[in-house]
Amino acid sequence: MPQNRSATSNGGVIALLLVGGAVATGVAALFMTVRSYASPAMLGFRTSPAYFLIACLFAGVVVGAAVLLTRPRGPLAPIAAGLSAYVAMEVGGRMGVFLGVVLSDQGLPSGHFVTALLKPAFGRYQAYELLALVVAAGLAGLRVLTAKTGGASQPWNAGAPGGPPMPGGAPFPGQPMQPPSYQQPFPGPGQGPVSGGPQGPPPPHGGA
Repeated sequence: MPQNRSATSNGGVIALLLVGGAVATGVAALFMTVRSYASPAMLGFRTSPAYFLIACLFAGVVVGAAVLLTRPRGPLAPIAAGLSAYVAMEVGGRMGVFLGVVLSDQGLPSGHFVTALLKPAFGRYQAYELLALVVAAGLAGLRVLTAKTGGASQPWNAGAPGGPPMPGGAPFPGQPMQPPSYQQPFPGPGQGPVSGGPQGPPPPHGGA
């Protein structure tokens, strides 16, 4: 009989989320490096909100994919996945802007620029980063639902003891084997109809 897989521990879920968050941070940094690089190629698209939303979408999918490798239970996975994706966009975005300026200027930016870059702020683009949170939390929540309801099904003939027999007369698991009923063979020539030792030849026709 197939058995259901056990749920992944909270520690295992958090460990995979840390890996997914690290990868998502790298993805966000790559997107923002391309966006901040001083080049006229596709400049209008790279600086548009659509480009930033695509980066948020990719970051959320990466974090959510890490949860898909587990069998989580409860609300921890969706909450942690959403926060991990948002932090990945915040950290990776700033890293990408810094790298884009360094690659463009062929040198380190000023301290004033770094201070302004690291200063916490909430604006339009921070609101866009909520897309990464929603995508990651949504994938993690979907995984929680499928892990909860996707148990292995039992075979059709694995009923309770006392039910109809399995094909071939085999009993169900846990039922004792029933001994075959004994039937006395038909009497052979020279034997009585019920039982007894050998008898003599039958009397001739017409005899007493």
